[in-house]
Amino acid sequence: MKNLILTLAITALLFSCQKHDINEQSLQQSSSVSLTEKSNSEPVQLIKAWNSSGYYRGYQSYEKKFMVEVANLGYEKSVSAFYERKDGTWEEITLNYDFSINNDQEIWSGRFSEGGYSITSRYDDEFVIKYEVNGTTYWDNNNGENYMVNGNGYQFGKPELKVSVDQDFTSFYYSQYGDKSTFNIVADVRNLAPDKEVGVVYTTDGWNTQNYLPLNFQRYWLNGYFNYINSPTAYETERWTGSVNIDNTVTSITYAVVYKVNGKEYWDNNYDKSYTINKLNN
Repeated sequence: MKNLILTLAITALLFSCQKHDINEQSLQQSSSVSLTEKSNSEPVQLIKAWNSSGYYRGYQSYEKKFMVEVANLGYEKSVSAFYERKDGTWEEITLNYDFSINNDQEIWSGRFSEGGYSITSRYDDEFVIKYEVNGTTYWDNNNGENYMVNGNGYQFGKPELKVSVDQDFTSFYYSQYGDKSTFNIVADVRNLAPDKEVGVVYTTDGWNTQNYLPLNFQRYWLNGYFNYINSPTAYETERWTGSVNIDNTVTSITYAVVYKVNGKEYWDNNYDKSYTINKLNN
């Protein structure tokens, strides 16, 4: 097993702590990384984590998703969510390279799902993020508190993150029923104040023209039997959604989401690259 000695040492440390916290001294920092305005100042930082569970006619489903930002300290690296199991041991959920923000920062993501009849989740509530590179292990352990799963929806790990598109549930499709194309947008925001506005700015012609669609707060959000969110969530995030019909000749949409609150604007524009979604034909 890779880094077996290091793993055994960490495991022993986990069991020696009253709350299974990873010692904060093991969270090392790098001063050699050139950071952009949106980049993280630590070698590894949880951006957001999704947790959901559902039940239908005896079938139980569990899903976890992670988005993590790491400093590009070397070519060979591994990133994982280090999760506590019900029996008190810890297990890694491997994450995969997603994209580069720039030459210095990368996004890694991954998911774990399980389902079956009359089953319970193998994992408990606590997790941390683990990053191995150049023979060194870095941790994001939420400032020594470990991250906790205590509800469905997205948990924002990065303090600067105020709004985030949910690409898994955002869609653009053509339906023969009604002969129309529809753009559905789903986003989450950090609940900073009661009065707020959330909207999507989008273009169908390469930003020659643009449109604005206000999004609506979803007190209850349901997608099938296994994805349910009650806003605001236990993580103080809210789900906002919107839908608009698009001309049938359009095959792709480029967009970004803006969150206006307390006299400020926060954007999720995919690290200044904007999001692009292609149409599915049903």
